[in-house]
Formats: sequence, structure tokens, C-alpha cells
Amino acid sequence: MVTPLTQKYFDFRELENSVMYCLCGVEVIAGFFFVRWLSRRVADRVVLAAGLVICNISCAWCLIFLAKPRGSFAWQLAEFAIGVFLQLLGLPFVAVSQVSLFSKVTAEKTQGFSQGVRRSVGGLATILGPLWAGGLTDNLYVMLGMMLALLVLLTEREVTEGPLGVSLSLAP
Repeated sequence: MVTPLTQKYFDFRELENSVMYCLCGVEVIAGFFFVRWLSRRVADRVVLAAGLVICNISCAWCLIFLAKPRGSFAWQLAEFAIGVFLQLLGLPFVAVSQVSLFSKVTAEKTQGFSQGVRRSVGGLATILGPLWAGGLTDNLYVMLGMMLALLVLLTEREVTEGPLGVSLSLAP
């Protein structure tokens, strides 16, 4: 979704997109180091909840500011950069904690198979998500609204029930 939007709204070419992705990579790597430090101090559920809250804020931000861009070029670029920054900030929290929590709620005997299914579904989503989002770059309200609705449902479920419907406390 990012590359088509940068090309459409900001006239980014290969160099600009490459620089943006390089900066994004630095942020994600720093985020993973921070999550590594944080996960030693708080429960996985807290890390997951924090990541989901950040992702919800990011998606709401994008829905508010990117679906109908207004203002100068610099203002629109700043709004876009903040949305991307927030989304990437939440990514390490969610990625690390969901793998950890998933391994805790699956039987040790089926751990390999279960993680393989989880990775396969994630891989399929990685393929289908951009195809779906790429077709909706002209209708950001639908794309971002659906993303926000799914995130809110997931966040509510994770906070109340835990992964796979297993009740876990927020205590470490």
C-alpha cells in the first residue's frame, strides 16, 4: 500500500521509495531491540496489547488524515510519515509477542505443525493484503476502515480473551 500511495500522492520514484524503506528498516530494527528489552520486563500480553494499541492509533491516524488529503505538500507528507512511523512502531510489538503467545497456547507435541500453519497463513496474508490494498488506493476509506475494524476486533478479543480464546492474565 505504501509504494502506490507515495507514487500517487507524492510523485516518489525508486530513489525516494528506497530511502523511505531504508529509514523504515532502521526504525523496525530499533523497535525489535526495544521489544527485546521490554519483553524481559513485562508479560507478552502487555507487549501485544501495546502493539495493537499503537497499530489502532496508526490506522485511525491514516483514516483521518490520508483518506482525504488536505493542505500543502509538506503537510501531507508529514501526515503520511507519521502514519507510517506509527504503523512500523507497532509492528515489532505484535510480531514478537504473537509468536511467543502462540507457542504458549499450542501443545508441545504439535508445536512445529502449528507454527507452520501460522506462518503459512501469515505468508498468504502477505500476498493477498497488498493485492487487496493496491486495488483500493482510490478508495482509502474502504481500505483503511476495514483495516481499522479488523484491528479493533482483534484488539478487543486479545485484551478480553487472549490468543486463541485462552484466558491469560496481564501479569508476568
